[in-house]
Amino acid sequence: MKKIALLAIAVLSLAGCQTPENTLVRVAAHDSFVISEELVAQFESDTGYELEILRQGDTGSLTNQLVLTKRAPVADAFFGVDNTFLGRAETEGVVKGDAVAIDYSDVCFNYDIAWFQEQGITPPQRWRDLVNEDYADLTVITNPNFSSPGLAFLASTHAAFEAPGELTQFWEDLRDNGVKVAGSWEDAYFSDFTRYGGSRPIVLSYASSPAAEVNEDGSAGSAALLVECFRQTEFAGVVAGSANEAGAQVFVDFLRSPEFQASVPESMYVYPAVEGVAVPESWAQFATPATSTLGEDLDINAFRDTWLGDWSEVFDG
Repeated sequence: MKKIALLAIAVLSLAGCQTPENTLVRVAAHDSFVISEELVAQFESDTGYELEILRQGDTGSLTNQLVLTKRAPVADAFFGVDNTFLGRAETEGVVKGDAVAIDYSDVCFNYDIAWFQEQGITPPQRWRDLVNEDYADLTVITNPNFSSPGLAFLASTHAAFEAPGELTQFWEDLRDNGVKVAGSWEDAYFSDFTRYGGSRPIVLSYASSPAAEVNEDGSAGSAALLVECFRQTEFAGVVAGSANEAGAQVFVDFLRSPEFQASVPESMYVYPAVEGVAVPESWAQFATPATSTLGEDLDINAFRDTWLGDWSEVFDG
């Protein structure tokens, strides 16, 4: 990682000093962010900075915290604000310069293969099937007010249904079919999903999630519905007005380094954003990208409040 060290020196030289006056880099991240102890040690050794990770809950909570503290930033850099929330962060003036893409995956529903086999029920083929009676009380989604997968799915439904009446009808049918709304992806996946002892064999997650559910015999434990998913990209950036913008930029660049990018698939089960970085061979079988995506080209930031208000009328009204 000599390139990182040289970059740090260059940044500091531009600032008119040879060593960092502030060696602490605080990084606000969502709870699913993973960076190994080895990579932390490598970053700190190569750059002279000390790293502190501040967990802020789900992506929505992370973004809200950055916005609420923008006059007195709690962090120097951020990781995990995705393309459903980035527009808000930029509009609120949280981001200095341009945020950069670190990883991506497709928001898709996953189902527990063994559960459906044991129950003798044919799994759904696409998320539009989830309103059918066969899947009553089997699905858990995440609240789009707080969860980026939840907001991604909300955007997908807006792209899928042209008529407002059709969209509202789908959400009402899904509600009436017993869908559960969890507060976060972690709650939905690790508490409600049957693979982890929950009662819901269908969970809103990612196309890459089945790579983490391979059985001991090498067979697939879960599968993703790969039609009409949402291509989610996660970003990192420098927090405007923070105490260590120079160190924050060095850390953001580190997240694009070959070493960190190579760790992304197995640590967070997402695809690296930098082209040419290898992914595990097993992903060709268990973590294939979506066959079709929709919704990511919508102006989510412009319509967020209206969409969330309409959604809340269905589920909270």
